[in-house]
Amino acid sequence: MKFKIFSLFIVLLLVNISVAAQTKYLLAENATMKVDGTSTVSDWSVEVKEAVGFFTLINDVKMEVGAGIYSNLEFSFLVEKMESGRGPIMNSKIKKALKSTENPSVIYKSSENKIISTKDNTFVLESKGTIAVAGVEKPFEVILNGSFDAEMNAISFEGNKDVTMSMFNIVKPTAFFGKLQTKDELNVKFNVSFTK
Repeated sequence: MKFKIFSLFIVLLLVNISVAAQTKYLLAENATMKVDGTSTVSDWSVEVKEAVGFFTLINDVKMEVGAGIYSNLEFSFLVEKMESGRGPIMNSKIKKALKSTENPSVIYKSSENKIISTKDNTFVLESKGTIAVAGVEKPFEVILNGSFDAEMNAISFEGNKDVTMSMFNIVKPTAFFGKLQTKDELNVKFNVSFTK
């Protein structure tokens, strides 16, 4: 009995040490993200107005090629907060296409983050995980250009990723009685910062 209690104490101690050796960064309010697409009539963009997320680092992480960064990177936003700039009708079509009632958020969760190049206070991160859009979850991989300040108080990422609506079984929105038809291809652009 004493041995079991002692073993439990050791496990709890190790867990606490592990937690204490991590730093959590929260997504800053100045994060920007937009989705660019095209249609039979014109190009279009949708902006994400509000997002949440966090990025966790082990305190003794080494910013060097091949280093694995603690794989707790999560980013999400509400479909209801997407803005097309083309009025409520187009916004409504976006929400319907993304099935916002049943699936209110788009969510990315990483499972592996690895540095593939570095220079001064910048680095390139290969992030792998899953993304859930419109009720469909898919494996997802993205290359992030990262930077950090000398005190590691803030870490920023920027990049872009080509995706398609058909990846997530999204029915392409139309307008003007079918005269405007959106194309399948999309490009997601983002510039986000995480702070302690």
